[in-house]
Amino acid sequence: MSKPRCPTDPALIESAARLANLPLTPARAVELAPAMDGVFQLLDALNQAELGETAPAFSFHAHWER
Repeated sequence: MSKPRCPTDPALIESAARLANLPLTPARAVELAPAMDGVFQLLDALNQAELGETAPAFSFHAHWER
């Protein structure tokens, strides 16, 4: 089991927005932090899924669409 994720830092959200060349005010970054925490919790849950020998999606070939 992985260690718990620390809460999302609004300053990190602001930095990511700057890297993406997106306008984002500090107040909006504070509002987005809880939503980002929820997204990261979902991603953490997906990362814990045991997939075994499941092939990646790009290896699937729909032969009936030739």
